Amino acid sequence: MDMEAGKTLTNEEVIRELLELLKKNAMKEQANDVFEICSYVDGLEKKIDSMTEELTNMQNQIKEMQEDTLVNNAKKALSEAQERLNARCEQIKSQVLEVKAQVKSTAKSIVDEAKAKGRAALYRVSEFLEIKKIFLDMRENVRGAIKITDKDIAKTALLAKGFREAGQTAANAFRTFADKPEMDYSQKEQKHPITKTVLAPMKAVKKMLVSMKLHLDASIDKLDNLAMNVQLDKEKHMENAKTKEQTEPERAEAERVEAEIVYAPMVAEPQEYQYNADAFEARGVDEVKQEAAHKEVSKVREDKAR
Repeated sequence: MDMEAGKTLTNEEVIRELLELLKKNAMKEQANDVFEICSYVDGLEKKIDSMTEELTNMQNQIKEMQEDTLVNNAKKALSEAQERLNARCEQIKSQVLEVKAQVKSTAKSIVDEAKAKGRAALYRVSEFLEIKKIFLDMRENVRGAIKITDKDIAKTALLAKGFREAGQTAANAFRTFADKPEMDYSQKEQKHPITKTVLAPMKAVKKMLVSMKLHLDASIDKLDNLAMNVQLDKEKHMENAKTKEQTEPERAEAERVEAEIVYAPMVAEPQEYQYNADAFEARGVDEVKQEAAHKEVSKVREDKAR
């Protein structure tokens, strides 16, 4: 079961659409979390492809090893080691595809609902947390594969050493038979073909498995982080809505008072008008008062001048 070439999650249209909706609705942190989770899945997919390629090459190299009784026994053991690794690889590959399908399905459902109901539907990105169990199972598989690979590497190294020393012993036996001095092979490093055929690919696979485990650790942390960011954003908006609800009556009252101040009609104070002799008399009284006040001011000024 080969993975579809070029169909990375980060390039899927539905994922891009979801990321755009999150950004437009001021959920940038959640968008970053979703993008990184998808990137980690893409990274796992690439590593699985590379592992499959290494294991296939190993299988072909084992088949091409020269035929003899000793090597045939070794080939059987090495083939079994390759098959164990390949079985683990297929299991992990299946889990990666399951995660990929679930992420796409969840993203599509969220995008459709967000278009119909708005921002609140985007809180459903926390549902990506449901793939955490698959990540945890996958990580256990990877850990198991690392342990198996370590054991197989150690056994293969011993096998290669045994073949190498056996070859050196045989070579010295022939030299002795030919009346030639034995050679000290400990002073010169010689690698048996098994080292290149099996040991090198095994070490490459081990390196990829360790890298996959780190990717899975980061993916699990990022899922937890996404769920936390969604909850924080939800609480923040609920608090803002509550504050708005509490201040709305106060704002309405302030606007009402302001409207009364601005738009209330100005009413002149009532005045009592006087006519004829009464009016003339009142005017005369006012003029007398004003003249007396003027004289008083003039007197004060003269006193100050003295």
